[in-house]
Amino acid sequence: MTNQRIINFLRYLNKEDKGILAIKLINGELDKGIDLDLILKKDAKGFGYSLRAIKISEDRYKIEFGCQSGPLAGDGGEWEVIFDGSDNVIECGIVETWES
Repeated sequence: MTNQRIINFLRYLNKEDKGILAIKLINGELDKGIDLDLILKKDAKGFGYSLRAIKISEDRYKIEFGCQSGPLAGDGGEWEVIFDGSDNVIECGIVETWES
């Protein structure tokens, strides 16, 4: 999965507010121009953003995204996403959310 698809997915989620703080936080960092690879690095204790994309077919993915900022502080979710040939999200359905 390309970084552009990931960014388009995160931007799409930001428009579809589901009350997941991790989405707002990462979009704020993207707005500041911080590189996606730097944003997704975990800290020394293993806390930070997590993103996992599982390819279902050419343009369909299961994407798990969230942020764990401490042992009992974090949220995220899992989505099924379809992209078009230009890496834009054309369909995105939430499967589940989590909060700790």
